[in-house]
Amino acid sequence: MEITLQVPDSRAGFLLELLRSLPYVELRSPAAPTAGELDETAYLLASPANAERLYAALARAQRGEWQTHELPPLSE
Repeated sequence: MEITLQVPDSRAGFLLELLRSLPYVELRSPAAPTAGELDETAYLLASPANAERLYAALARAQRGEWQTHELPPLSE
């Protein structure tokens, strides 16, 4: 059986220490994703210019500053 846990960074040290003390637990680190496996957010954050735009957009959204736009109709 394999179990994956997602733990906040603030609790990770404690949880790892606890799990290492159990004789029947084997801890393995997840494999680092290859370039082709990066999710879209990680890909966009890899560029400093894109990261700056994304963080600025997030800050605007958190302040409630957004605009709604209508999409043009599809041409047939």
